[in-house]
Amino acid sequence: MGQATEDTRNLSTVTMHTLILVVTIILSLTGNSLLCLAFCRNRRLRTITNFYVFSLAVSDIIMATFGYPFSAVASGLRKWPLGFKFCQFNGFLSYLWAVMSVRILALTAVNRYYCIVKPRFYVTRFTATKTVFSILIMWLFSFTVGLTVFLNASVEFKWHPHYLFCQVTMPDFPASKVINFAFVTGFTALPLGIIFYCYGRVYRAIRRHNAAVVPSLQDANNQGTLSAREIQTSRVLLAAVTAFCVCWIPSTLALVLEQFSEIPPFWQSFFTFSASCSSWSNPVIYGVMNRAMRKECMKLLGYQKET
Repeated sequence: MGQATEDTRNLSTVTMHTLILVVTIILSLTGNSLLCLAFCRNRRLRTITNFYVFSLAVSDIIMATFGYPFSAVASGLRKWPLGFKFCQFNGFLSYLWAVMSVRILALTAVNRYYCIVKPRFYVTRFTATKTVFSILIMWLFSFTVGLTVFLNASVEFKWHPHYLFCQVTMPDFPASKVINFAFVTGFTALPLGIIFYCYGRVYRAIRRHNAAVVPSLQDANNQGTLSAREIQTSRVLLAAVTAFCVCWIPSTLALVLEQFSEIPPFWQSFFTFSASCSSWSNPVIYGVMNRAMRKECMKLLGYQKET
């Protein structure tokens, strides 16, 4: 299998790229494994919201186990050494990870919308069973649609030495533009539109709540108004969404820009590294801003005694 383009990187660039990928693997595996262990070990952390956090962590662990290590090896060797079929698997996994991450964040945004804006419907529409079911359906839907497209649209993945992953290629250029447009729309426009709308409504609801005069916290809870814990949870999740957008918007722009002109090799690598930061940013955000999660992670690391 030939490469999509010639590897023009010098030795120092190859070394730097490979080290960045190795550090990404370590950070992603360590941080997300801690989140998963904390979630599984502490029953109090198994809230409806944390099921989404757990799903994101599992997705990032899969990518850090079956995606990045092989990209690091290929970067260091300056060629893809694992054959055509495994490149197809690696490339498909990269796209599936990207799609699943933003769609789980969209589900989380809908969860926050009902919890903050329409709390009377929250308890009935967001049970543990329904939440797990919705996550599994989203995984199955994303996998099925992605696999159907890639099997029926003459799609192949080839190792790209500057993007540092097996990138999608298609012999038919018009088809390539259609699929890229569909990917950008389905991956970015629709999920992010849902996210921005939901968090926009959440932000307005929190502002109104903070400006309102509530007789007492007990009365507020009885009337179904917002609790301090749910407001803090929404802020943590909004921080996670913001970090995701910062990481992924450059890569999304690259998909659009490369339809019109060639992107310099430096920026191709930068876009990939920017997106890869989303695999370890979530554990940092949840570990710092979520007090219960932070305490459990500290226990797992041996910095706090068991109570």
